[in-house]
Amino acid sequence: MRRTLNVLTVLFQTGLTLVFSFCVYMLFALFDYKGGIANFVGIVLFQPLAALLAAGSTLVFSFIVGLPIRINRQLNIWWRKHFYVSLFLALLGLGFCAASLTPLLIEAIPYGMDGMDLEYTVPNKFLSITGWFILSFGLLHLFPPYWLQQKVDNLFTK
Repeated sequence: MRRTLNVLTVLFQTGLTLVFSFCVYMLFALFDYKGGIANFVGIVLFQPLAALLAAGSTLVFSFIVGLPIRINRQLNIWWRKHFYVSLFLALLGLGFCAASLTPLLIEAIPYGMDGMDLEYTVPNKFLSITGWFILSFGLLHLFPPYWLQQKVDNLFTK
């Protein structure tokens, strides 16, 4: 039964991470939307595919980086007892992503079109990419509180 609970926990963590990463990616894509048929087709057809690809690759990367948390028994127990660390990381990553969209931190990229000098604004790259990875890592390694895990484990082992 313990193995079933572990598998369900991993599936929940994976699903939560994929959904949040997908939503954050699509939010950034919507902020970049400028209108028009071609851009609408891109938002509806291609951006969700790119979001799934980016979220999936980030999930694999976060899993590999966090593998010691899952393999090392002492570190795993510590991480589960201090579940608020991963919750803090997820909130910090979300905060970084939100901060990258603020007017003070948005980056302006100049470009020329038809002899005119124009500016294209993008979210702060450092904050958005760092926030994306911290959010994904925090959510992927978010375990229920240790006391709750022990109660559920005791309930199913009796």
